[in-house]
Amino acid sequence: MRRALSGIVILIVLAITTAAVYVASRQHLRFNAPEPAIAASADTAVIARGHYVVRVVADCAACHGALDQRQAYRNGADVPLSGGYEFKIPPGEFRVRNITPDAETGIGTISDGKIARALRFGVGHDGRALLPFMEMQGLSDEDLAAVISYLRSQPGVRHRVPDHHYNVLGRIVRATVLANPVGPKSPPPPESPRGATVENGSYLAGSVANCWACHTPRNPNTGQLTGTLYGGNPAFTDDFDPTRTWHPPNLTPDPKTGRSALFTEDQFVDRFHAGRIIPGSPMPWQAYRQMSDDDIRAIYRFLQTLEPVENDVGPPFVVNRG
Repeated sequence: MRRALSGIVILIVLAITTAAVYVASRQHLRFNAPEPAIAASADTAVIARGHYVVRVVADCAACHGALDQRQAYRNGADVPLSGGYEFKIPPGEFRVRNITPDAETGIGTISDGKIARALRFGVGHDGRALLPFMEMQGLSDEDLAAVISYLRSQPGVRHRVPDHHYNVLGRIVRATVLANPVGPKSPPPPESPRGATVENGSYLAGSVANCWACHTPRNPNTGQLTGTLYGGNPAFTDDFDPTRTWHPPNLTPDPKTGRSALFTEDQFVDRFHAGRIIPGSPMPWQAYRQMSDDDIRAIYRFLQTLEPVENDVGPPFVVNRG
C-alpha cells in the first residue's frame, strides 16, 4: 500500500512538474505573421476617415483614452490616446497601451507595417501574440491605412504604461487558449463598404464598432464567446464603474426580446443621435451620436437580417451592493 501511494504521489508530482514546464515554455512564443503592405498617408481625406473610425465608430478612446480626462471623453472630446487603464480580470491585470506617436512610450518608433500586423493578425511588434481585446482584424486595407494615418497625425504624449501582469491562471491561459494570435476569419476587403447597405452594416457592426463584443456573453477567464452573436449579454461588467452590472440587450429582430425589433429604421437613427439617455451607460453614445445617417441605417438593416433569438437579458443594469 505504501509503495502504491508513493507511486501515485510521484506520478502527481511529475504531472505537475511537466505541466509547469510546458506552461513556462510557452510564455514568450514568437510568431512570424506577414506585415500588410500598408503605409500612413498625409492626405487630409484619409486622416479624416481615420478620425471617423478611431474616434466615432471604433471609439478607441473608450480604453486608450487618457485616464485623467474621462469626463472630457464622456462629453465627446478627442482626448489623448495615451492609455494606462488597468483591467483587473481573473487571469491578471492588463494595461491598455499608449498609441500616441511618442517615440519612447508610444508607437512612434514602430513601423506602419508592424502596427498594421498588430491590428490585423494580433502579433505585436516584438512577434508575440497580443491579447484578443482589440478585435479589429476585419478592417479593410483602406481603413487600416486611415487609422494608422490618423494616429500618426496626433501629438505624441509621453506616458509609460507598465507591462501586463499574468497570475497563475493567466499564465496557463496564455500558454493554452490564448497561445496563438487571432487573425481575420476571412480576407478583409481592400476598400470599405459605403452607404445604407446590409454589407456596410455587417462590416461596421462586426469589424469596426464590434457590437457583438459587448452584446454577446463571454467567459471571464478566457474571453471566449459563450452565447449567440448579438443575442444579448446578461452580465457585462463595466470596468470603469464597478457599482453596476449592465445587461447589453439582445440586438436580433426577435419580436419579444430583440431590441432592433422595437424600432423603426427612423427611430433607430434618432436614438443614436440622441446620445446617452441612461446616466453612466457604458455604451459610447457620445461617439456613436456622431455617426452618419447612412452608417446607422446600414447597421439597422444588417441587424434585421440576423436570426431572431429569444433572450430577455433583464433591465438595463443592476446596482451592485456591498
